[in-house]
Amino acid sequence: MLVAESQASLLIFYKPLLWDYLAAGSYYMLPVALALMLEHWLSDHRPWLINRIWKLHLVYLVGAIGLSLSGLVDLSSTFPVFDALFLITVTCMASVAVRRFRHLLREQRVLLVTYGVFCALLVADMAVAHGVLPWGRIPVSWGILVFLLAVVWIALWHYARTQKALTQLAISLEQKVAERTERAESLARREQARVRLLTFENEKNRVLGDMITQLQDCLNLGQAYAVLTGSLPDLCSPLRGALYRRTPGEAYERLSQWGQEGESSAMPLQLNTSDGLPRPSELPPASSEAATSDRERSRANQQLCFWINVESASDGLVTDSIMLLESEGLFDAAGSEYGVARLFAVLNQAIQRIGITLSKISLREELQKFSYEDALTGLKNRRYFDQLFHHQCAVAQRGRTPLSLLVVDIDHFKVFNDTHGHEAGDRALQSVASVLLNQFRESDIVCRFGGEEFVVILPGAMTDDGRERAQSLCDAVADVDVVFEGRNLGAVTVSVGVASWPEADGEPRQLLSLADQALYQAKEEGRNRVWIHGGQAA
Repeated sequence: MLVAESQASLLIFYKPLLWDYLAAGSYYMLPVALALMLEHWLSDHRPWLINRIWKLHLVYLVGAIGLSLSGLVDLSSTFPVFDALFLITVTCMASVAVRRFRHLLREQRVLLVTYGVFCALLVADMAVAHGVLPWGRIPVSWGILVFLLAVVWIALWHYARTQKALTQLAISLEQKVAERTERAESLARREQARVRLLTFENEKNRVLGDMITQLQDCLNLGQAYAVLTGSLPDLCSPLRGALYRRTPGEAYERLSQWGQEGESSAMPLQLNTSDGLPRPSELPPASSEAATSDRERSRANQQLCFWINVESASDGLVTDSIMLLESEGLFDAAGSEYGVARLFAVLNQAIQRIGITLSKISLREELQKFSYEDALTGLKNRRYFDQLFHHQCAVAQRGRTPLSLLVVDIDHFKVFNDTHGHEAGDRALQSVASVLLNQFRESDIVCRFGGEEFVVILPGAMTDDGRERAQSLCDAVADVDVVFEGRNLGAVTVSVGVASWPEADGEPRQLLSLADQALYQAKEEGRNRVWIHGGQAA
């Protein structure tokens, strides 16, 4: 535009009409360029108005130049229309730009301000050309010059920033290359050390695997510790050590010791439990939950202590045994072929796996004790009842002492399950079981017989006592509501069949069948009642 409006343009190419068209085209392209620039800057805000503006001006540019070239209109007659259109659109773009001005970057703001100055000069020149303002020369070219200088300044500023960033990147890359080179060399050294240790570690893992396999075949902790005393020397080699186990009196006795060359060179491994904490003598106090670095790598007295913790269902996590190792000279043997740090890691992992395996054995032992308990209600189960009922029958018959048996069944339990769901049914079973436990003495035996049936053995109880206890149970169950997930489901009722010996004919072991018949009769009579064998209702 500057060149086309300058007289010097004729010196370049002497075609005045061509330069006029170029000047007009450049003039008409100004709002298109501004709109395209703003649309790109404000793309996140979807500037549909600016998009329409540059398309409108582009259409006008093509139409005005095309009609002028075809001779349908005079080129000079297209300027007034453009000026009016430009004034309107530049005002719209200015309003959009002002609202989003604070969201723009610094260089964008500079370009927008210089472009605004240039547009202001153009508007002033239009006003002069149309006689709105008195005639005077408007320095429009100065506005273009300011805009171009701003563009140059921004380009130089970006260039300087880019050069600075490249310099910093080069320095950073050099540092990273040096760090990675050093790291690669360190990794190479560590890999060489790791290769030397693989054989040692694989051997220890093999010994540990064989040990765990043998431990898993043990039936109790006594057999397990017999396996440990035979396998720990191979696992801990080349260290000398000893294994101690906790006794019922909270003391620790030595089960085995290994690594001695003779009686004269026996290891000075002593255990100090005077304050209740199992540890090597003269070592600082440490509980079984202390950090590994505190409990296993203390250099006092050159002894290493490993706690073997065993999980018990009754006592929780207890330190069942400890292993002491003599570490004298190892801390100075940094270049030893097996590696002190790796040895500690292998032993620590081994002790954890041994503890887990011993815990499984301990829990399996205790599980045998719990095999007579019903998991849902906490009552004794059918297996326990069968064994104990046989015993109680024999005692009653031998001593000619009374024995009563109650068979309890929850009324309409299937309907309750179908109505409220099986989980609510489980809650009802637990509620009845709780009432059963509260209604009978410690000497009475309460068991879950199966499903919704319960049995109660009453040693020494006659028929009247059994009837009274059964009726008290019915009343107590009916008074307790079943609450499940915050909802009151109401109370359930029970029917009870009672049979007593020696009132009943036959042997005591027939009480179960007789009480079951009485229960059937109680249900036939309408449920929620007690029925005594022999046709009596409570």
